[in-house]
Amino acid sequence: MKRIVLLFSVLLIGEMLFGQQTYWVFFTDKANVSFDPYAYFDAKAIERRELNHISLYEFSDYPLNESYKAAVAELSDEVVGETRWFNAVAVVADEASLEIIRNLPFVKEVELIDNDAVLASSSDENIMYEEGKSASIDELLEQVQRFNGDVFVQNQIDGKGIRIAVFDGGFPGVDEHRAFAHLRGNNQILKTWNFPAGKEDVYGWNSHGTMVLSCIAGMENGKKMGLATGSEFLLARTEVGLEPAKEEVWWMQAVEWADKNGADVINSSLGYGKSRYNPKDMDGKKSLVSKAANMAAAKGMLVCNSMGNEGMDRAWRVLITPADADSVLSVGGIEPGTNEHINFSSYGPTYDGRLKPNVSAFGTARVAHPKGGYTSASGTSFSSPLVAGFVACAWQTRPNMTAMELKTEVEKSADHYPYFDYAYGYGVPQADYFLNVQKTFLASKTPPIQFMQDENSIYIVVHPDDLQENVLLAHIQNSEGALEAYWQIEFIRQGPSAFAIEKNRFHQGDRLMVRFHDEVKTLSYEKEELAPWIPDKYDTQNFNYLLERTPAKNYKTSSFGPLAKYYIHPYLSWGFVLPPFDSDQYDVNYGRSESLLFGIRFKGNVCKWYNLGANLEVGSTWFSVRGLDVPTITYNKEYVKTTMLNLEFYQRFRLAPAEMFGMGLYFDAGIYGSWIFGNKHFMKKEVNNIIYTETRKKLDFVAPFQWGVRARLGFELIAIYAQYRLSNIFINKSDLPKPEVGIELSIPMSL
Repeated sequence: MKRIVLLFSVLLIGEMLFGQQTYWVFFTDKANVSFDPYAYFDAKAIERRELNHISLYEFSDYPLNESYKAAVAELSDEVVGETRWFNAVAVVADEASLEIIRNLPFVKEVELIDNDAVLASSSDENIMYEEGKSASIDELLEQVQRFNGDVFVQNQIDGKGIRIAVFDGGFPGVDEHRAFAHLRGNNQILKTWNFPAGKEDVYGWNSHGTMVLSCIAGMENGKKMGLATGSEFLLARTEVGLEPAKEEVWWMQAVEWADKNGADVINSSLGYGKSRYNPKDMDGKKSLVSKAANMAAAKGMLVCNSMGNEGMDRAWRVLITPADADSVLSVGGIEPGTNEHINFSSYGPTYDGRLKPNVSAFGTARVAHPKGGYTSASGTSFSSPLVAGFVACAWQTRPNMTAMELKTEVEKSADHYPYFDYAYGYGVPQADYFLNVQKTFLASKTPPIQFMQDENSIYIVVHPDDLQENVLLAHIQNSEGALEAYWQIEFIRQGPSAFAIEKNRFHQGDRLMVRFHDEVKTLSYEKEELAPWIPDKYDTQNFNYLLERTPAKNYKTSSFGPLAKYYIHPYLSWGFVLPPFDSDQYDVNYGRSESLLFGIRFKGNVCKWYNLGANLEVGSTWFSVRGLDVPTITYNKEYVKTTMLNLEFYQRFRLAPAEMFGMGLYFDAGIYGSWIFGNKHFMKKEVNNIIYTETRKKLDFVAPFQWGVRARLGFELIAIYAQYRLSNIFINKSDLPKPEVGIELSIPMSL
């Protein structure tokens, strides 16, 4: 009985972990508060407000009522942070205290925070460190040249006068690395704040922020890794790993901190996605961070945010928030060299059909290594800061523009504009647009795009005579402005060629837009006067599909995956039988009493943090015993082997979400039933170094049906488990051991 109580105590502790959550507590008003904007705001923040014709006495900037905060704090276990903009305080509290808080007269509503902020690197495996190497900085120029960035450099445009806030998980080495020597020497890092630790020191923790900052302003010997080497910086640490709910609070606080301290641009190479939300939530309205990003725009700041790296995840694929916010400049990734959509970069549009990404940049970049030298890193984490550096330089050329005016101009500067799609947005922004006003196009070396038709198809006719410029982009846009389909095709041979689109994909009100060799041409559905198709004159097989997507299917994502509706994956467990075990007839060797099971697990997500599921597993348990039927001294080794088929039903609680395999930190509690379909008794005797083995296949064994309880505590693919068999396995009227502990290895599967 004590053992049963102990096991259920473990289960209860797991349940208690969910008794305390993090919540936003929104207040009804800001009664009896005062506000002095000249004491609160940095001078540059006031200047920005004046430029944007924003009142210095906006209600959203007033502080919270201190008595309200104190009353809620008294009932809470922890106050995590607060937001002036949304008149709320974030607290950790149990359900009983929360019920009292809800009924306070000045509390408007209470909202659970259950997010996971994800640094938008493709994965740690894709961040290739080259410790100790001092790579030539000349290698690092391609990522800025792709913006035609040498035009900015030649005209001494470096983001001077623009203040950039960078939100990330830490900035180790920024206070020492030579790539940031110019920032330190010129005192361009104005303020830092570590929100999780509540102090100024940010020069440690996750190296992601160091690499991101180098894509904005890294430089050595005058060679640039990012374009905004003359900008001022505010560095905020907002991420710590397994603190999902609190990270949302810290992100909110960092936005207000950036506003207060005069930021013009915010780079956020992180976001919130499948750990909490569903694709339909990516509408720019659901998440509080999207609302905060839009509020930042209303205050005159421009937020650059990574699209995310879910492009290959069939259970998600779409963007993350706050990249879904309407006012955010959301940035996708392309492959260096080929300029194709990089496979991991998330796709648009937003759930309500708005264009995302807005622009693109390299999804693999050369970055500063925190321990010195340089390395390569992949993820939209690095495309976003490359664009943020560009934005600072562009703003330097248009200092009187508002944030939203500049966002529009950055889109217009992109090399695909006015063509767009949900993989590239408008393409990669170009520097010459901001210095020459008009975009600079390469002179076309080929005849123009032509449209032809026959009874069934519309043909896009081109002449890919220069295979250096051999990619055609095309989309069909409906009457509401959303894309019905888009393509990226690569011509593989020179000569007159054609790409056919079936007419049944083209409907009333639709437009077909095509881009080839910097030429953009549009065909409206209503335009019937097309040249007749000439069979055999054009090569209709002269291309490879680089990309073909039907955006309407973006949100019909797979139901299978770690954080999707269902998840199925195999696993392997290895455990050991535990004492106590009392028997007058024989002893148990616990070190050799073990089990090995192989199983298939099914998990159904009731919600993002709670799952129900079942396991089907098969395997064996060995009980190493002495003294069953013969004197112990005669036999060197004796053990009982039971072969079984188990079925477990369990419930899972995600304690802390994560994105590597979608499992995060979790706790399982369940009940299992076991059918024992085989058992043997083995005895091994050694005489004069010769082993004699005797096997008994039948034992005095009870009913084959057994049952018990099982619990697991795991992180991603590894878990430890404990189980207790509540039924009995008797041998010669002595019960075999019941408790067991072990480890479990899950095998991820992509379905």
